Amino acid sequence: MIASLLVTSSLIISTVQGVADELSLPIPQLKDARVSSITKTIDVFWTDAPSLIGKLESVINEIEVYNPGQKEAVHSASVVKRPNLTVTHDWHWTSPLPLECLSHSVRLRVRHQNNVSEWTDHRHVSGSGSDHSKRALYPVDHVGLVGSKKKFCCIVPEGETVHNVTFNDVQSMNYTHVSQTYIFDVTLEPDDTRGEHHVSCQEKNGGGSTVTVYAGYSPEVHNFTCETRNLRDLNCSWTQGRDKNLKGLRRTKYILNEGVRPCETQFQSSDQKFCFSEISPNQGETAWILTAENKINKTSFTYTADPRHRVYLPAPQHLKASHVNSRNASIQWHWPDANLMLLSMQCQVQITWPNKTEDVREDTGVGLISMTLRDLHPYTNYSIKVRCASNKHFWKWGDWAEIITFQTKEDIPQAVDVWMTVDNNNSNIVVWKKLETEQSHGEVMSYELSWSGLHKNLYPTQHCYNMDTMNTTITIKAVNNVGYSQPSTITIPSQTGDVETTRVNGSNGGVELTWDSTPGASCGYVVDWYPVGSQDKCDIQWIKIPAGQTNATINSGFIDGVRYTFSLYACTTDAPELQWRWEGYGRELTPERSSSAFASQDGLDVVVTWDEIPLVHRRGFIQKYAISYSSISHDYYEEIPESEERMKRIPNPRGEFYNFQIRAFTSAGEGPAGNFSFDPRPQTRQTIIRSITSLGFVIIIVAVFSILCYRKRTWLKEKLYPDIPGPQLNSSTSKEIHDIQLLAIPAENVDYLLACELDAEDGVISAIPVTDSDCLAHYRNVTGSDTNFPDRNIGSSSILSSPNLVLDNLTYNLPVAFPALPSGTPVTTEAATGGYSPHPQVSPAFCPLPPCSETYQALEDVC
Repeated sequence: MIASLLVTSSLIISTVQGVADELSLPIPQLKDARVSSITKTIDVFWTDAPSLIGKLESVINEIEVYNPGQKEAVHSASVVKRPNLTVTHDWHWTSPLPLECLSHSVRLRVRHQNNVSEWTDHRHVSGSGSDHSKRALYPVDHVGLVGSKKKFCCIVPEGETVHNVTFNDVQSMNYTHVSQTYIFDVTLEPDDTRGEHHVSCQEKNGGGSTVTVYAGYSPEVHNFTCETRNLRDLNCSWTQGRDKNLKGLRRTKYILNEGVRPCETQFQSSDQKFCFSEISPNQGETAWILTAENKINKTSFTYTADPRHRVYLPAPQHLKASHVNSRNASIQWHWPDANLMLLSMQCQVQITWPNKTEDVREDTGVGLISMTLRDLHPYTNYSIKVRCASNKHFWKWGDWAEIITFQTKEDIPQAVDVWMTVDNNNSNIVVWKKLETEQSHGEVMSYELSWSGLHKNLYPTQHCYNMDTMNTTITIKAVNNVGYSQPSTITIPSQTGDVETTRVNGSNGGVELTWDSTPGASCGYVVDWYPVGSQDKCDIQWIKIPAGQTNATINSGFIDGVRYTFSLYACTTDAPELQWRWEGYGRELTPERSSSAFASQDGLDVVVTWDEIPLVHRRGFIQKYAISYSSISHDYYEEIPESEERMKRIPNPRGEFYNFQIRAFTSAGEGPAGNFSFDPRPQTRQTIIRSITSLGFVIIIVAVFSILCYRKRTWLKEKLYPDIPGPQLNSSTSKEIHDIQLLAIPAENVDYLLACELDAEDGVISAIPVTDSDCLAHYRNVTGSDTNFPDRNIGSSSILSSPNLVLDNLTYNLPVAFPALPSGTPVTTEAATGGYSPHPQVSPAFCPLPPCSETYQALEDVC
């Protein structure tokens, strides 16, 4: 029990002793606490108690910051200081809340191990929040890091309340308030333009405050380099980063090598920044430090180099040309700084002439100030510019000097490129290429042609001449103010060979030609080409191919859609020899127009034909034609190769109306369509009408002919088919007539008899009509007997009973029974018109039988 009391007593004594020890340190003297308007901080100043001096090496100063009405400190800090009687200690604190929002108070004490002094009295730091009659919003024109949070406060007069708080017109923030001060947080959003934002505080009575804040970035520097242009000044350059959105007083400021004066970048509007510093030519490797600072942060960047290795020369000055002749010239320039005359450098001259050709010449030397240009073209305008760089330690090419121009002097022209061709009339044409300015070496005055002792001067604008001779060598020279060019010759062949022309296809605006090697082509080949159908005899181009090469690609000078003829000539020791010929296009196009087409009817079929497209409108090789047509019942499409006949037959069109369309195709595609229509129905009706009309016309002709023939039947009968001759008797056979009763003719049936008289001169028997009695009397007188002729009443049976009567028909050679007549007396008959000629042996006294009687008709029937 006693022991416990002793222990408890000792603990109490120790605690009391510890408290006594803590209170043993003296209180520091708080001199001042105020707000800095520049740094926006609370600055606290104090001194040590004199009793601490010399007793302790160091003490801890504990500082607390309060807001009014709050029992808990808003911020606490400990600062270690060495006690010193003559030193005023300071401490600075940046509040996350603008100091204008609320009043603050500060107190401090000293601690050393377990010993601590008492707190000083609160020292008040005034803020706007202490004035309850004003309206304000803080901070004003604040610059913060993009994405960071910043505390804002809105102070309203006493009796007013805040209705809402907005950021960029968006009401999205919560707030707390202490008395009449409303506190809220704002997150600074990125903005790629100005980084400008607006914060507003609106009261219920309609009043309010608005401030502008800026969101930016810490300084960023890219591609930081330093170089010298004259070995006296250093020029450092860099590219600004994302902090470029801060402008004006909020922009980033730069200082090079901690110089007193910042770099004048505020006058540089672009992102590329510069800063200058003086250097010594021989200072060696140096580190240059660039410090960048803005309202958000401060950063540094370093670049290390020897200035002599970073020489970026300026442009040469006063560039000029001198000692200019036809093929050489000299140029000179000056340097703006004498230091550069000791630098080993290399210089580059860029030369340009009228056809935009460029050439670069280089030279080296210490302090180089001149250069000689050789192998120039005579009578040519040149433009030149110069730049230089360090030769020993190349860094980069310097700036170009200003361009100057000069013209070289004239010289004799180059040799003329000459060729020949034959036109459609087999006339020989000598052609040559006009000399360009860089070839003529001056103004061409004329071209001189010579052949077979003749000379011809032509105007400088001419480049072809029609020759009337063959197998002749022609020489041509160009003439300018200086003299004659070297002669060029061409031999016109006595007869140009005739070779087959083949087709060649172009590709990408050019034509590729290949051929077999020709043994006689000792000096190579010449390929010429000209537009097919061109009226210009001089519209021809050519290239020369070296010996041994058997191909050529021609890809210039072609007009799309124009056909060209290509000819290959072997260059021999004599005249050129034609080897091959092609036709082709550099680039084919679609046909420019359609074919002229028409349809016709052939019987029951419809035949569609179309013409070939004129050459100037084909613009390519026609590969095929596409014909399509449609009617009421069906549609049809067909492609016809160009090699086939340009014709399409449509069998049995069914009398429908047809719409036709014809297109031509080249390798580039199809051309425009040729449209036309055809109706076969009117043609069918017309065919029927023509057939009926023709048939009626034939019937009318037959009828008229029949009428005419009927009216002229007698004449036609005589002309076309005369009477067949009747039978006649031969005198040699009359003796064999035995039965005269066969020819007995009843007298009453005889109308008349023909009395036959023989013309002694021509042997023609004339027929004279007589009576029966006359004929009988005559017959009896001639024969000298009147008893042997039968009576006219004798019956036919008595005649037929005579066995010796036989009639020989000369025409038919048929034996006919005839009445018996006296020996040696022939019997004949003759038509009344005399169409029958008697037998040569007929007696002039012969009288024939009556031909017109019925008995005689019966006799004809029998015969």
